Amino acid sequence: MSLLKNQEAVNNKYAFLSEGEIVKYVKKHGFFQEQEQVSVTEISDGKINHVYRVVGEHKSLIYKQAVPYARTVGETMPLPLDRVRVEAKVLQEYNKILPGSVPQVLLLDEVMAIVVTEDMAPMEVGRVALINGTESARFSEDVGVFSAKTIFYTSDFYLDPMVKKELNASLNNPGMRRLTEELVFDCPFNFHESNFFEEALKNDVLFLSRDQKLRLEVAKLKHKFMTKADALIHSDLHSGAIFTGEDKTIVFDTEFACFGPFGFDMGHFIANLFLNGIGSPDFQFKRFQNTLESWYAFTDTFSQLWRNESTEPYTQIDGYLSDLLEEIFADMLGYAGCELIRRAIGIAQIDDLNHEKDEQKRIERRKRAVELGKYLIMERNNIRSLEELENWFN
Repeated sequence: MSLLKNQEAVNNKYAFLSEGEIVKYVKKHGFFQEQEQVSVTEISDGKINHVYRVVGEHKSLIYKQAVPYARTVGETMPLPLDRVRVEAKVLQEYNKILPGSVPQVLLLDEVMAIVVTEDMAPMEVGRVALINGTESARFSEDVGVFSAKTIFYTSDFYLDPMVKKELNASLNNPGMRRLTEELVFDCPFNFHESNFFEEALKNDVLFLSRDQKLRLEVAKLKHKFMTKADALIHSDLHSGAIFTGEDKTIVFDTEFACFGPFGFDMGHFIANLFLNGIGSPDFQFKRFQNTLESWYAFTDTFSQLWRNESTEPYTQIDGYLSDLLEEIFADMLGYAGCELIRRAIGIAQIDDLNHEKDEQKRIERRKRAVELGKYLIMERNNIRSLEELENWFN
């Protein structure tokens, strides 16, 4: 296995476990009885990590092990094994802030880059639910509340400054930050060889790399992502990283988490709602309404926390909250624009834009996603409300 060639360079105690070895591993750590029948099924999408559902006679759990590169690309795209530690620690932080909003971490093995969590079955992955129209009525609102609470409680408006700086240092996650910078801000706007699109879109993608005004605005958004440490952000909060159920919504896959701008997570989430609406015309207006639900849940929750729980004296100044929310809104739109474009033509493809079998329809939908993305990036400081975008979804 090619991974073995990298073992010494990565960690001389690290080893990738086969499915048979996984059974021995989970039994060794007391999750199942030695004589118990245990099955292992891989459920990962094959992009970055290996994820398995491990099922015994009375319970199941999720076993995730990282490899030191992105699986979709191979060893030419190395990734840090430390992302598993970050993922587990962030899930634990989120669970402190909003108990039950993330899977419970059952085991973290930093040497082997393994994290074991509770199994959220039979909950449905948000992306699948959105495509099928089976998401819960509370799905979008829950994500807005989750984002508002997790960023407020990890910001300088609530945390002691020294505590925040220490948490930031422990979750710096430089390797995964770099990957985010490349996939979200660089490759889609540089006609990169990793981009994915139909031949008929070649000129559209090429023009992205030649539009200097657009690239200037993307550069500003990238710089803010690289330098602003407003709060602990998920950094990859798309519908495929969220479970939906009738009575709860669960966020997972926090391996990209880091401290970053307030508006980044909400930008990613509403972009994925937009993408689903573009890719599934029957749901397009509903997805627009979902963005309103999510944004207003976010602003209501954040504003309430600001007024009632802030420890920063300057939050008492009239107008400060309004100014901050305006900045978050503009940033959210800009980051949503970047996410729309990178999902439309970048390496990290999603089913929302790809489940359509008719190539011409797929092309038209990708173009629409790109056009909306460009509009949001360029006009983010001039758009005053999400309602102004309604015409894109009629």
